[in-house]
Amino acid sequence: MQRKLIVLTTLLAILAISPAALAQSTPKLGIVDFQRALNEVSEGKKAKANLETRMETIKQDVEKRRRELEVMQEGLDDMMLSDAAKAEKQTEYQTKAYEFQSMVVTSQQEMTLLEQELTSGILEKLYKVAQGIAAEGGYNLIVEATAVVYVNGTTDITPQVIARYNAKK
Repeated sequence: MQRKLIVLTTLLAILAISPAALAQSTPKLGIVDFQRALNEVSEGKKAKANLETRMETIKQDVEKRRRELEVMQEGLDDMMLSDAAKAEKQTEYQTKAYEFQSMVVTSQQEMTLLEQELTSGILEKLYKVAQGIAAEGGYNLIVEATAVVYVNGTTDITPQVIARYNAKK
């Protein structure tokens, strides 16, 4: 009985190390830097230029309003007005300052949404390109580069993703 158990255990061990298991090499791993790809593909460059143009317009508007507030504040210090008039000017200044702060926050939110709008479609396309390269190349796993500190034996497929994406356009 014990001999049958040993033979059965040995047989199971041999089956576990079958030719298919021996033929299976170490997994093929790859990384891709989607941020780099987004910045380097032609469509991403256009989106970035569009975003920068919009940001410059907003910066100019913010700077103009900031200067207006500075002038207004300087005027508060220099005025030879009655207390009631000074209080009215101070209230007006505070209202403008609040509007300015609100405008800055709204502008930042607008830029974030615009960036997401401009890049989300491109990123989806980049993911599909990376998946195609992974399937063709026999990769077992592709990981985003920002999530990886170090893995021995990985291949960076970012240049391939960029080239194939640009070739499709």
